[in-house]
Amino acid sequence: MRSFLCFVFLLFSTAPFLAQQSGNSAQDGDGSLESQFETILSQSNRYREGSREFKVVPRDRLDAFMKNVSDSIATYTTRIGELESQHAALQARIDDTSSEVADRDALIAELNEERDTVGLLGMQLDKGTYSLIMWSLVIGLLIALLIALGSTRIAAGNNSALKRERDKLAEELEQSRKSRLTVEQDLRRQLQDEINKRLP
Repeated sequence: MRSFLCFVFLLFSTAPFLAQQSGNSAQDGDGSLESQFETILSQSNRYREGSREFKVVPRDRLDAFMKNVSDSIATYTTRIGELESQHAALQARIDDTSSEVADRDALIAELNEERDTVGLLGMQLDKGTYSLIMWSLVIGLLIALLIALGSTRIAAGNNSALKRERDKLAEELEQSRKSRLTVEQDLRRQLQDEINKRLP
């Protein structure tokens, strides 16, 4: 008897739980909202009035379904908020990355410009212009060197000609002096001879 009472007690205590678990699919929360709605409609009683058909749905099932809808909306709202914050974070990262890329592009352009230019006397010149100026200077210096060498050679030639002319003039002067000395000596002798002749 005691076991029979336990059995009856267990039967009555688990019956509402089993009825609730098997009878109300909206309270289960399993499946999508659409499948829960279809289950509620399929398990509801029909009612006809003329050509129109109605479904009689128990209030507790509607309440459970509305709770599931509210929970789903809250879940989706939370998920949308999370996705929006993730989107905002990703957009911020994209903006930061775009800014970094722009900075790097500017730095690369600046480095390319520095690589393609050469500083000369405080001015930034293109490498082609710099090469043209340097080669012009080298050619100009070579021409100046050749002119200097040519004028030195001409001056050296003129110098040797002048030296020969001077040596020639010095030699003529020396010969002229010698001949004058000879003439003077001859004149002195003659004068002395004349003086000696006139003296008694």
